[in-house]
Amino acid sequence: MKFNYINRSILSISLLVSVAAMAATDDVQAIMAKPFVTVNGVPQSNSEAEFLLREQLGRGVADSQELRNGIRETLINLLIMEQQAETGGLEKDALVQAQIKLSRQNILAQAWQQTVLKNATITDAEIQSEYKTQIARLGDKEVLLRHLLVNEESTAKLLIEKLERGSNIADLAKEYSRDSATQNRGGLTDWTLSANLLPVIAQAVAKLTKGKFTQQAVHSDLGWHIFQLEDTRTFKAPSLEDLKGQLVQIISRRTIDARVKFLRDTAKVQ
Repeated sequence: MKFNYINRSILSISLLVSVAAMAATDDVQAIMAKPFVTVNGVPQSNSEAEFLLREQLGRGVADSQELRNGIRETLINLLIMEQQAETGGLEKDALVQAQIKLSRQNILAQAWQQTVLKNATITDAEIQSEYKTQIARLGDKEVLLRHLLVNEESTAKLLIEKLERGSNIADLAKEYSRDSATQNRGGLTDWTLSANLLPVIAQAVAKLTKGKFTQQAVHSDLGWHIFQLEDTRTFKAPSLEDLKGQLVQIISRRTIDARVKFLRDTAKVQ
């Protein structure tokens, strides 16, 4: 089956894949370089339209004629405003030039990362090793907590005194806590892996038995915390298959970081 791609006003991502499979690279580049729309004699190419289309499809927007028309309108508006900016000499402004340069660097950096990862091979053994590492880090226990968060240590001490005299932590949370996620739930958190708690909080919670609360407030960047342990349960780790996508991302990020470190170590930085 043969399609006349050149006569299409804009290429879809699926059509572009077919073109790449059926035509020479030079032919594809020639198609992408053709004008998609021209404003005051200046063209916006098929490649620019294709980029915007891919961006929208990647966000889950359904392909439609309305979407394609919207892309055309966007390209026209961008070109008109660019021409007006150039007429006003805005491209000569130092901060505008800096933004253009940084945008270019960011785009090229992302393209370079994609190329590095495309050429990298992630083996099953690497994925299995990373799985074991991550599962060990997660631990085997989840906790259910009630949480009070206040700004001042003095307030936290007052609330601990109230708890020691028999006050209900759920009532205190509604009245005093400024943790918006749990305040209206009587301070009740979701089930949380102990390993995912801040170290200072994990240490305090590890000393609690069911129904007990921290005798001293725990300080963090958010303020002063009081915790009561509601319950604990064994954590059932997800399977390797369930985590495979995340594991690949972790390994990929490590690959990029290692390559950047090598380049930095060998670069002349003044």
